[in-house]
Amino acid sequence: MSQASANQSASFSQIFHSTRHRQGVCILAMLTWVASCDGRIHPKQQLLLDKWAEAVDDVEDLSVVEAAARLHRVEDLTLACRFLKENVDCGGKRLLAQLAITMAIQDGYLSVGENHLLQFLSDLLGLRARTFTKLFQQIAHRPFPQPGDPSSPQWWRRREQGTPAAPIPFEGLDDERADEDPIGAMTRITAYRVLGLDEGASRESVHLAYRHLAKVRHPDRFAPLGPAAVASADLAFKRLHEAYAVLSTG
Repeated sequence: MSQASANQSASFSQIFHSTRHRQGVCILAMLTWVASCDGRIHPKQQLLLDKWAEAVDDVEDLSVVEAAARLHRVEDLTLACRFLKENVDCGGKRLLAQLAITMAIQDGYLSVGENHLLQFLSDLLGLRARTFTKLFQQIAHRPFPQPGDPSSPQWWRRREQGTPAAPIPFEGLDDERADEDPIGAMTRITAYRVLGLDEGASRESVHLAYRHLAKVRHPDRFAPLGPAAVASADLAFKRLHEAYAVLSTG
């Protein structure tokens, strides 16, 4: 690790102990961890992180927090997670889990790393497995997929062949498709993924999915976590509306 990277990472603790926005700093660190846990941050995930930073004071400091979180240093992540566990109430922890899920599925796929990290955060926040899987279903409009065992040859054969019963859009089976529509106009394929639907779903299914997701993802629900959470949720909500508009025309 370079000396510059070490200095950036050390700055996380300094910022945490000096800022008036400890909760915002820790949530940003958590969301950055989720976005970068599979080795890259998708442009749509980066937009959410940028929106979070814009809604909090000391943007320059928050950029250092984000850079530090990308390094995945145990000391920094432990500090952030411990604060959130000890200082956020039960309702807030459910909202944190929903934010983490929203971040993880911004590209329409859930990698094995994201899958395991979401389960870890669920345990950290004291959510029962049943509660977490229900939250995932509400936010993603898909069942929470079991990641399986990547060390098993059978897992790789199923990955290559695909299994009709598996929720493929959230297993990250096709990394190239996950890069579709990085910033530009949303494609119909991406729109289906955003709504948690299979390609070719009926207009009625599109409408019902949109109504359900618009309710559970509405930005106002995240007000207890502060303006940055609302701003990030608003961006994700607009993406949901864009997906509905794409599938409602043509």
